[in-house]
Amino acid sequence: MQRLSVAGAPRGAQFTSWRELICQAFLDLTPESDLRDGFTGTVTQWPLGKTNIARIDSQRQRVRRTSADISRCPQHGYYANLQLRGRCLMTQYGRSTVLRPGDLAMVDTTEPFSFEFDDDFRQITFFLPKQLLDGQLLDGQRTAAAATAVRVDTTAGAGAAVRHAMLTLTQDKLPEKAAARLAIHTGGILAVAVDQSATGRGKPVRHEGLHAAALHDIDEHLTDDDLSPPATARRIGVSVRLLYSVFAAREHSYAAEVRRRRLTRAWRDLQDPALAGLRVIDVAVEAGFPNVSSFHRAFLREYGRTPAELRAGAHRS
Repeated sequence: MQRLSVAGAPRGAQFTSWRELICQAFLDLTPESDLRDGFTGTVTQWPLGKTNIARIDSQRQRVRRTSADISRCPQHGYYANLQLRGRCLMTQYGRSTVLRPGDLAMVDTTEPFSFEFDDDFRQITFFLPKQLLDGQLLDGQRTAAAATAVRVDTTAGAGAAVRHAMLTLTQDKLPEKAAARLAIHTGGILAVAVDQSATGRGKPVRHEGLHAAALHDIDEHLTDDDLSPPATARRIGVSVRLLYSVFAAREHSYAAEVRRRRLTRAWRDLQDPALAGLRVIDVAVEAGFPNVSSFHRAFLREYGRTPAELRAGAHRS
């Protein structure tokens, strides 16, 4: 067992030290975080012959395996990641899944992937050479490719056996040779769990699904005074950081979506003859704007005319 930590790094250089540490411990990766001073991170590793297992304790960050990283370090294998604390959004092959404590999913080191941790976390990561896992899969590499970034059920069956074995391998209770043998057998059980998830038993949570859920929540609470990222995140069961990451890949941010949908509602109401008796300030409030001045500015910027000008033109026609 070896333990690597950034605890001894100079203040302000902890994250730089972390970047070097995880590349040394695993493979070339590109980590990013808004945390700098006081950043903490520890990796505890157990070499197990052809395989190895590690426990990671750290803080919020995004970790990518880019094409440039792969060119520099073309390691051929898989990492099976078991979440113990915190939450991780794992993405590969255009698929995404959210790992919560007890969840397991796998990535292929020969293709780009990303992990997004929205808070402090603990994760066990189990490395298997490509030939070792591919040789035990029913459909070889095709099955493995279909099952990366897909949640493997660890509450029962093969998935539960993998989880128990990975926990055992990080508890220093076995002699070195026995641990290495268990690691090989764990790879075989993981192959069974992967085959099951690849045939449709896994249930990945995609960015698309989270985005759709967030938009539905915005529409449902569009006129609420407290409509905000924390409120939406709480209602759909994700962290605020994860919610922001879902919108980061889209054309409109969370705030822009709320503003756009409120403006669309106001545009419709201003042209509705049945609502002609409402004052502009009433239309603004009904659409969810906190004050009429912010509504006027947003409306003019979006449509190139004031709410009163739109209403006058609509009623003339």
